[in-house]
Amino acid sequence: MQSTIVVSPRERFLSVIPSLESLFTTIADNVPVVVVEGGTPRKIRQRLEEIQSDRHFELVSLDHMVTPNEARNIGARMAQTEFVAFCDNDIEYQPHWLEQLEQNAVKYGADVVAPMIFIGPNDPAVIHHAGGVLTFRHDEQGLVIEERHRLMNERYIDLSDRVDELAPVANEVCEFHCLMMRKAFYDRMGGLDERLITREQMDLALRARALDAKVTFEKRSCVTYRAKVPFRGRDIFYHLFRWSDELACRSMDAFEESWNVRLNRDRIRYNWIQRHRQNAVLSMFPKLSKVIGRKRTVKLLTAPLEKHTARITRKTRPYPQSQAPAAVGEGGFVEKLAAEAMNTEPS
Repeated sequence: MQSTIVVSPRERFLSVIPSLESLFTTIADNVPVVVVEGGTPRKIRQRLEEIQSDRHFELVSLDHMVTPNEARNIGARMAQTEFVAFCDNDIEYQPHWLEQLEQNAVKYGADVVAPMIFIGPNDPAVIHHAGGVLTFRHDEQGLVIEERHRLMNERYIDLSDRVDELAPVANEVCEFHCLMMRKAFYDRMGGLDERLITREQMDLALRARALDAKVTFEKRSCVTYRAKVPFRGRDIFYHLFRWSDELACRSMDAFEESWNVRLNRDRIRYNWIQRHRQNAVLSMFPKLSKVIGRKRTVKLLTAPLEKHTARITRKTRPYPQSQAPAAVGEGGFVEKLAAEAMNTEPS
């Protein structure tokens, strides 16, 4: 048994059931699995316990909603294997995905390995992430760091014979939808930064560079991030908790503090996270949206749902609830990295 699989919530409750059913058809019965959930509706928790009676896994159930990095740290601390595979609870798996990640890590001596991640459901398959790169630029306020998914939104069928060229094994960024990490490297990092609900993949990429870790990509290992499934019932409350404006701002503050770098905060906060919340609400009420329009539906429903979610969170969630790993890298690390990437000398 080389790997322990840690399943953590991404933005839904209900998705964990079909995701686990997919997972258990693609791994051996003796592979350790830890599922961490919190605040899950009773019927879903009962279904998890039923699945557990058929295929053993460790189930960590908390009374309050838990962020992804909090859940990942809980599961990773329980792992006693060489590798830990971090998987969101809305992933569909293809056969042999785990073995191929392990083989890649062994062959290339990698500390972190990313699989081919599709986004769906789509037919033919559409690539979401085939590894990624960090990018740096300067503006009037200083250094800005961003990341880019390789081959994002490309149809796999259109370039399957060019993946080696366009997305080689060498890699910089792994998405937390699904990735595998050496437990020794996880321990050396001091765990994952629990203050982050966004930019986690960039934080991991920078920590890997600072600790001289090797990051790779494995095209044969394939999973699908089922992002396009409409939201149902109480799923929306976890989504609005995880992507709340409060946690988003705290996350950006923490990232900038850790790396002494500036993010494109307005783009992340409004163009991505706020819009992501609104799209989730709209997916629950397609008929209303069609009748009164998207903007009016958002205005009518989003604010009340967000306020209700905040009340739930305040009543049930312990505070403070965050862990930050130790700082890594010497002073000016990101500036030196940016200079290297842009072939200039740091000022």
